[in-house]
Amino acid sequence: MEAIFRPKSIAVVGVSATDAASWGRMTVRRLLEGGYGGEVVAVARGELTLPGARVVRSLAEIGHAPDLVVLATPAATVPDLLREAREIGAGAAIVYAAGFAEGGNRDLEEELRAAAGSMPVLGPNCLGVVSRPAAVQLSTTRFLDRERADPGPVAIVTQSGAMGFVLADLLEQAGVGYSYYASAGNETCLSATELGAYLLDQPETGVLVLYLEGVRDAAGLRELGRRARRAGKAVVALGVGRSAAGRRAALSHTAAVAGDHLLLASLCRQEGIHLVTDDEQVVDAVLSARKRVTLPPAPRLAVLTMSGGAGGVLADVLTSLGARVPPLAERTRARLAEVGGIGATDANPVDLGGNFDRALDRITGLLGALDAAPDIDGIVLYLTFGDRFLDTYRALAGITADLSTPAWFVWACAPPGELARLASPETVLPSIGALRRRLRVLLPDPPSAEPTPGRGDSRQRVVSELHAAPVLAEAGIAHVPTVSAPNAAELAEAARDWPGPFVLKGDAADVPHRARHGLVRIGVTAGELPTAAAALAERLAEVSVDPRRMLVAQPLLAHTREIALGAVRDPVYGTAVLLGAGGDRAEDPAAPRRALLLPADDDQLAELATWAESVLGVPAPAARSALAAVVHLLTAEPDIAEIDVNPLCLTGDELIAVDALITYSKGQP
Repeated sequence: MEAIFRPKSIAVVGVSATDAASWGRMTVRRLLEGGYGGEVVAVARGELTLPGARVVRSLAEIGHAPDLVVLATPAATVPDLLREAREIGAGAAIVYAAGFAEGGNRDLEEELRAAAGSMPVLGPNCLGVVSRPAAVQLSTTRFLDRERADPGPVAIVTQSGAMGFVLADLLEQAGVGYSYYASAGNETCLSATELGAYLLDQPETGVLVLYLEGVRDAAGLRELGRRARRAGKAVVALGVGRSAAGRRAALSHTAAVAGDHLLLASLCRQEGIHLVTDDEQVVDAVLSARKRVTLPPAPRLAVLTMSGGAGGVLADVLTSLGARVPPLAERTRARLAEVGGIGATDANPVDLGGNFDRALDRITGLLGALDAAPDIDGIVLYLTFGDRFLDTYRALAGITADLSTPAWFVWACAPPGELARLASPETVLPSIGALRRRLRVLLPDPPSAEPTPGRGDSRQRVVSELHAAPVLAEAGIAHVPTVSAPNAAELAEAARDWPGPFVLKGDAADVPHRARHGLVRIGVTAGELPTAAAALAERLAEVSVDPRRMLVAQPLLAHTREIALGAVRDPVYGTAVLLGAGGDRAEDPAAPRRALLLPADDDQLAELATWAESVLGVPAPAARSALAAVVHLLTAEPDIAEIDVNPLCLTGDELIAVDALITYSKGQP
């Protein structure tokens, strides 16, 4: 890799004597104008004079082995030129040309591989290398002609050359420079993970950014994550291929077939790699990595603001991401009271009130009190304008950055140019939306439209499946046989009389939609049960603080249909029963569903049951029986706010629930 990123001599083959805009001429010009101090040799056919470069007609004419050979020639000429470069002892080569496997010409790519032998080759179909510590600029992109930020702690490895420079530009706009760039192209000889491993070892690199159109070396990617952790560094990966269109684009561009996104996400989660989904998230992930911020699942965040409205918006945004904004502990509130300056409320969010400017000198102490709270995982300070208090706001930016608890300062409507002058993008953000994007990369698995227990009504409680099932069964909705235990060993013992396969679940009131948090295992055999249950117990402990959390085992139920049955008490429309497609389709806006407002007569119930038979494929008698059970339960227990039975599985002519939640408006029975 040294010959690629720190070459002492570079030969560029394919330097046109007549076209100054040719890729070869452009490469030589960038080397000479960029301050490269090594030997530059231009291999050209015609007469050519290039001040600062030696011009020859062939590689053999150089008379010695250059560290690096750059081929700016058509694809058909590449194998022979690579073979010649290897035979004269060149240390490495870069191949710009396309027209290999990505275009269907796999035979030519195999010729390239054979010609290269053991010589490291970058490409083909790549945009080259930038090594700013060595003043090496080997690329044809116009981006390198722009005025650029100073080198910074980022190294970029990309399977798409242009996308890598887009990420470099976005990072520079955010105030973060890059020191290295490498376009892996088709990865015929050198893989993105090999390039990344070398760059992670460089002292200038603090964050490695990967753009992956496909993963060919999963073991190498895992090792990148481990190598970064050992070195106290970070890896950020932007992976494409989740959608069919994304997979087609990746295939046509670099001949890399994108892997299963679910597997990629799992790998990254296990190895500490920040997997993001778009170019802007790359910037946020890099800034978070530079701040060395990590947050636990469902983190507890404290908000300190001078605006009740902003506090409310922040609370909604944070909870929508899967974070919690809990009431502060009495001890913390006492410390805040000692500091003083809270004009509105010491609830969370903490509101300084409209006269907050009189308490600016107290904010440091208030932040300190929140920083000392053991039950707070992160802090958000929100202030606006600050034109009259620039010195104070600037000081608060530094104080926020230095807190031991991860903290961010949202300086909304800051004076023009002030945030750029602060040069603290890791900590200081211009808006709630910017904060949301930043936290999105730290909390990559937010719930989708999932209600948070307690938001809006502190008395509201969620009853998980283990406790909801008996209530529903008593009303007339059968539930799949279930055993539960607090640990894996006891669960295996409780299920010993069942042959399997099993469904294993984590059951907790504070994780109502557990599949999104990896708390459901389907098809577990009897032999696998102890190990799978132990892993599930670890995951449950990571995402739940419910003291009643349990492990659950159920036999895998054979069924032919899945429906969702639920109910809600709406402040406008009153009580409604809902019936529709179940399983994964329950949240699909295009899936069939109907609601029935109560009270409803027998004919209306019969009509909905008939619809269920014709549209959902569920026998009308079974559907009507389940509907009647929910209506009875809602009538008998007016404190029930919501019911969610999904899926309700059709086995023969009978509906059996395999998951359920009940929300009570006045506490848990």
